[in-house]
Amino acid sequence: MAEFTGGTLGERVAMGEEIFKVEVAGGVARCSMNNPEDMNALSVKLGFPMVEGLTHVLEDEEVRVIVLRGEGGHFCSGADLSLLGENLDPVFLNQSMTRLAEVILELYEGPKPVITEVDGFAVGGGLGLALASDVTYATERALFCMGFVRIAATPDMGSSYFLAERVGLAKAKEMAFTGRMVDAEEALRMGLVNRVVDHERISEEVMGLALEIARKRPDTIATTKRMLNRSRLLEPRTALELECSVQPVMLLSEEHRAAVRRILCRWERGLGARDLGEPEA
Repeated sequence: MAEFTGGTLGERVAMGEEIFKVEVAGGVARCSMNNPEDMNALSVKLGFPMVEGLTHVLEDEEVRVIVLRGEGGHFCSGADLSLLGENLDPVFLNQSMTRLAEVILELYEGPKPVITEVDGFAVGGGLGLALASDVTYATERALFCMGFVRIAATPDMGSSYFLAERVGLAKAKEMAFTGRMVDAEEALRMGLVNRVVDHERISEEVMGLALEIARKRPDTIATTKRMLNRSRLLEPRTALELECSVQPVMLLSEEHRAAVRRILCRWERGLGARDLGEPEA
């Protein structure tokens, strides 16, 4: 397990393993918010260690896949209300939000696949954090909420962008305008999450998926992520031209040649497509 130390804005906050845990195995960084008494709210206590920890795994060449989750039955309950209201410091809030926003952007746009594992609340900025991912699994206990309107605030942590991208503009507006809770089954129906898994099995399921992706060739995954992220911004002709330019370069690799040899060998032995097995990294 890794331990990081990072500076805050104006002071230094020690990152203990008990607040933001990072475990790396098999090319997967399993990152856990661990402040259950505050339902993993985005406080100074958790926020700055999380920024430092995620920055570290984003830069670590040994990490191929990032899993982000919350301990204690909740993913993230959003803003720490003790920093708002009468205690609001707008300058500090802007600076701290900007630091976290930079990390969120790298999670979403960076080359490494990101999987979020959501149990319990994913509210406000916590919802934005949950959706700054490539794949989201949720437990049957998960609850999603654009709760900003409940405190006369507007969306942050990328939630206005990520939510509309996942569920469409009309559904995103309904959630944002009402601040209503969306349970796991509704979240699945509306495309907010990829799968709903029993809370006792979700960690195993998520890690299984992460390890499967981590075994793939990293630059293939990175390029595929980049192409898919940009697909909605491109005209079909441009997307096709991009594919025509990228594919011949990708197929020059020894990994590609080895994978083709492996498939042809299996076919010669009479094995079908379902028996292809896992490609080598």
